[in-house]
Amino acid sequence: MTDEPRAPAGSGGRSHLGAGSRITGELYFPGTVELPGYVNGNVEAAGIVIEEAGEVEGELRASSIAIKGRFKGRIKGGAVQLHASARVVGDITYDSLRIESGAQLEGACIPRATPRATAPTDQESGSAVE
Repeated sequence: MTDEPRAPAGSGGRSHLGAGSRITGELYFPGTVELPGYVNGNVEAAGIVIEEAGEVEGELRASSIAIKGRFKGRIKGGAVQLHASARVVGDITYDSLRIESGAQLEGACIPRATPRATAPTDQESGSAVE
């Protein structure tokens, strides 16, 4: 069993950019994308996998992100996993974060804020104030 992102049912499936590819620009994929090449730009997808030979500079946005290669920039993800071979420079905003032994990270890890329940005031609860 693998922890790599899976495309949701009915989504765009899996996209794969060939090894040795060099792409510059804004990229959007409705499903999961595998990146074994070089990308300079922002990538948004349901899931993102940067393969061991992959290198990305920019911003990643996805509900699932797995990094095995090199990344420099900002990550905004749900479930983020840094594999042992990952080399990351930049900040990670996440819902859940898994960092394998051997992964290198230079940056901040910022959990997404979860709304906190607040106690109702006397007026909101309908109780009388004496």
